[in-house]
Amino acid sequence: MKRTITAFVLLAAIIIWSVTGIFIVRKENSDLVEVIESIEAYCENDDMKRAEELAGQLEAMWRRYERKMSLIVADEKLKDLSIAISKVKPYCRDANDELIAELENIKRQLELIYRSELPFWYNIL
Repeated sequence: MKRTITAFVLLAAIIIWSVTGIFIVRKENSDLVEVIESIEAYCENDDMKRAEELAGQLEAMWRRYERKMSLIVADEKLKDLSIAISKVKPYCRDANDELIAELENIKRQLELIYRSELPFWYNIL
C-alpha cells in the first residue's frame, strides 16, 4: 500500500511540475514578446536610439529567462535563441535591415519553445 501511495505522490508531483512549467514558459515568453514588439514599433518609426535601449532591456530579460528555462527547456533551443537575441542590439545600433527578420525569428523560436512544452502526443513520444 505504501508503494502505491508513493507512486501516486510522485505522479502528482510530476504532473504539477509539468503544468507549472507550461505556465512559467507562457508568461516569460509573453513578456519577451512584448519587448520585441516594442522594438519593432520603434524601428518602424525610425527611433533606433529607443530601440537600442529596449534591446538592452531584452538582453537583461533574456539572461533571467535563460536561467529559469534551463530547468524546463532543452539546452540547444536556448542556445539558438541566445544567438538570435545577441544580434538585436548591434542591429539596432547599425540600423540593419535584418533587424525585423531577426525579431520575427526570435518570436517564432519562443513560440516553438512553448509548443514543445505542451503535452501533445508527438511531444511525449
